[in-house]
Amino acid sequence: MSLLADVQDFVRIANRVTDMKELQSLLEGATHELGFDYFALVHHVNIYQTKGNIVFLFDYPSAWADIVDRKGYFMDDPVHLACEKSAAPFTWADLSDMIALTERQREMLDAAKLAGLGEGFTIPIHIPGEYTGSCTFTTRLGQQMRWQVLPAAHYVGSFAFEAARRLAMRLAAQRGQAASEPIQPRLTRRQLDCVVLAGRGKSDNDVAQILGISGQTVHQHMEAAKRKYEVATRMQLIVRALFDSQISFADLVG
Repeated sequence: MSLLADVQDFVRIANRVTDMKELQSLLEGATHELGFDYFALVHHVNIYQTKGNIVFLFDYPSAWADIVDRKGYFMDDPVHLACEKSAAPFTWADLSDMIALTERQREMLDAAKLAGLGEGFTIPIHIPGEYTGSCTFTTRLGQQMRWQVLPAAHYVGSFAFEAARRLAMRLAAQRGQAASEPIQPRLTRRQLDCVVLAGRGKSDNDVAQILGISGQTVHQHMEAAKRKYEVATRMQLIVRALFDSQISFADLVG
């Protein structure tokens, strides 16, 4: 799998898979060829509380999956937090250099070892307007990663996630959901203008003067944006728009 030809074969087949079981089998094979034992291909969301085109595919030991579910570790996962800090792949050994690990996160990493997980390599997936995702390859405890295959793992993980994402959208369409729409709502250009200016601390009257519209129109744009996101406050709206990359921190300090 470290050879370019092998990776290209994986990509070619992944682009043709028609269901998640087929993709899981393909990725399990690639995982083992890369010298890893397990993989996790997921959006970083609670699947029990989220609707939409969600990727959630993994073959971790059932004992670890049970621990994560029972102790609610998913939302505290330091790997997921590190993905928010990086566009480049990283190993689990890098986590303490990337983020300040909490006691609960250290507890989670120790629990992973007790469940038999060893070294990990994670590829962050960032698509504007969608939840952050990742593909992680993991060894059994005591088994070392083969560093020379990490570039191939990066390539495989990225294309595997895109294949899973495409299948998730197709499944959503079959269930009557809008597969062609992004997971998160999209704000109009004028709504974004108002959100950015509000994020800079401007009042409705200030925004109205800057944009050349009435204060009432500004209020309507903001209320429409809040309804799209189903949030109650402007602060929540600004945070969600930042999270979804509809606006950036640079916009707010401009």
